[in-house]
Amino acid sequence: MFFKDKVIAITGASGTMGRALLAELGKRGARLIALTTSPNVNFADLEQDLSQPIEVIVWKIGQEAELRDRLKEVDILILNHGLNVLAARDSLSIYNSYEVNTFSVFRWVDLIMDIWSTAIASPQKEIWVNTSEAEVNPALSPLYELSKRAIGDLLTLRRLDCPYVIRKLILGPFKSNLNPYGVMSASFVAWAIATLAQLGLHDIIVTINPITFVAYPLKEIGRSLYFRMFSRTNQKSL
Repeated sequence: MFFKDKVIAITGASGTMGRALLAELGKRGARLIALTTSPNVNFADLEQDLSQPIEVIVWKIGQEAELRDRLKEVDILILNHGLNVLAARDSLSIYNSYEVNTFSVFRWVDLIMDIWSTAIASPQKEIWVNTSEAEVNPALSPLYELSKRAIGDLLTLRRLDCPYVIRKLILGPFKSNLNPYGVMSASFVAWAIATLAQLGLHDIIVTINPITFVAYPLKEIGRSLYFRMFSRTNQKSL
């Protein structure tokens, strides 16, 4: 019953993992909002197996704040959108990678926290972010790794003061348009994410790489301690 009647909004909803999460969480009774940058996307195939329709909201990178009024009822925001430029290393690819994978995600985090604080929301509200195991392992795409590690560290920093649950999704290589090297199925990964979230894990690791299960916790503990020691809370910015 963890997801029953909870309003869950998912960015990157038209992608492989987005659709898999919609299908899995919908089966578990969630009320779904698909946030997509694709204006002509269709979720009719998913809705056939669900008890209620999927609300679709089209948004644009850099215009996250325009959705403020539509997100007041959201209980869980899943930030799943991303960009993988693979081997590119030109300036435009650098800017685009950080804008999509790092800055847009962080704007979403700030936006939903501000919405919830204004509405005096329940502390049971949650933010989930797909940072991927690129936080600690090579992803055969340097700019993807750099931008994902940046948002991963920013989330670790934000966790120190955030009154809501922030879960990181540390996902291994699943087959998708972003990752042609993937070996896991998106449906299995989505099932594992939902199941581990129900168990209360804040760092949800789903991968075939055993190194990640050791490297990520060590990295997260070290970064968290470092941030706690050398940064401080600014109450006005919370």
